[in-house]
Amino acid sequence: MAFFDKFKGGSGGGDKNGNGSGKGSGGHSGGDGFKRDLRKANKFYEHAEATADAGNYDYSIECYISGFRFDPDNLPKHEALHEVAKRRKVKGGKKAGMMEAMKSGGSHSLDKMLHAEKLWAMDLLNVKHMVDAMKHAVDANTKEDEINMGEVAYWIGSNALDYHAQSGKIKKGDPHLRDLRDYFAAIGAWDKAVEACKYLVRLDPDNSNLIKELKDLEAENTMQQGGYSSEARAEEGGFRNFVRDAEQQKALEQDDQIRQHGSQKDELIARRRAEVEEDPEDQDKLLKLIDALVAKESDESEKEAIELLRKIWEESGTYRYKLRMGDISMKQINRHMRDFRAKFEASPDDADLKAKYTDARKKQLAFELKEYEERVKNYPTDMALRYELGRRLYLAGMVDDAIGAFQQAKQDPKLRAQSHRLLGECYLRKEWLDEAIDTLEQGVEAHKIPDDRMALDLLYLLMTAYAKSARKTGNVEHAQKARDIASKILQTNINYRDIKKKVDELKSLVDELSQK
Repeated sequence: MAFFDKFKGGSGGGDKNGNGSGKGSGGHSGGDGFKRDLRKANKFYEHAEATADAGNYDYSIECYISGFRFDPDNLPKHEALHEVAKRRKVKGGKKAGMMEAMKSGGSHSLDKMLHAEKLWAMDLLNVKHMVDAMKHAVDANTKEDEINMGEVAYWIGSNALDYHAQSGKIKKGDPHLRDLRDYFAAIGAWDKAVEACKYLVRLDPDNSNLIKELKDLEAENTMQQGGYSSEARAEEGGFRNFVRDAEQQKALEQDDQIRQHGSQKDELIARRRAEVEEDPEDQDKLLKLIDALVAKESDESEKEAIELLRKIWEESGTYRYKLRMGDISMKQINRHMRDFRAKFEASPDDADLKAKYTDARKKQLAFELKEYEERVKNYPTDMALRYELGRRLYLAGMVDDAIGAFQQAKQDPKLRAQSHRLLGECYLRKEWLDEAIDTLEQGVEAHKIPDDRMALDLLYLLMTAYAKSARKTGNVEHAQKARDIASKILQTNINYRDIKKKVDELKSLVDELSQK
């Protein structure tokens, strides 16, 4: 899942598990004093789960939508609604009636988004409903005070892009692709904006404007991956456009400056702590204090944040707070491991330091394995969690278990290509070459972009599988396929890994096997 910071590049979404700090009234943040109410939301969620188990899918959908009016950026619950919608479709559920479809949903962006999401849940293959839901989620993220909808918008848009691109219905100048490109850009999801734009260019390769737009998006994506995104250059005024009045802008500027400097982070924590002391029952304020503590990136502040989250988790029984505790712990461990690795790399001949680093890495992997096993139990339909569990299982050498995780994760269109890639690696590791070839060919077919890093990784592994099979069985046709794939990679990116060397090796292998 992606992570988006509110007001940066128009993005939002709280933490990666939907922990936002938004306020809204019946699904919007009006001036009527309404606050997020997790107790009410959880009651609706409980009704939604119970009625879904009883087969009353329409009422379950209504309950989820009602819950979102009090807890709009809870991504796992949006995903749970989607699972109910799938079950409803299998049972022959009909799309919403004409009168329902003609409604606007309300005057606020979040109301409109929830209405569009309801229509989508009742008509799962309707791309227009998906795109409308994303549009209003992006609008809510930028217009509604402190409602963080960037993560939800990204999830909706990813579903829409994956389904629409694979439907065979995309066309030159496709309006849905254009909208998805623009909405992804609005939340700073440059990778997905690039993906959508590549489809447009492929359908209209002579369109110079599209090609220029693609280059601009790729530049933003490159800068984001390198830490130099437009979000990081906020001092130039980029995200200020999303702030509606001078007073709000001033407060944001102060928070920005405080976040920039270690000593001033304490000032932000003190301010957030005072807000909690004024109103200890306001969970939004408590979550803001937790965010400030985590932003300090110190063991002490993170420990306090974890304990505060533990308190909320124990009081509410909402697992996503327990999940965020794990996120903070993993972030903390990663920071320590970076420091440890730097010391080890500075003294690579220090055997004692190497042993300690190896032991720390094993403990880190063990912690993450336990964490993701628990997450999968709590969110069994979340394929992204199964994928992450599979990665840890593979690293731990539990290849058979990793295969099982990736076989399930590949059911999610968003994870299909990368799941096939890692599943192919698992089969190669076990020397199951036929299975590796079949899986990697499926991955190449599922991944619609022919020249990005994922495409090259899949092709390289497929080339490796064919080459191993050729050497093991003497199959010249497999050697020729491996050579042809290597040639394709070389013609796409001559600097990819050791592809120049591989092309020469495989040409020699074809000659060798042809003479037998």
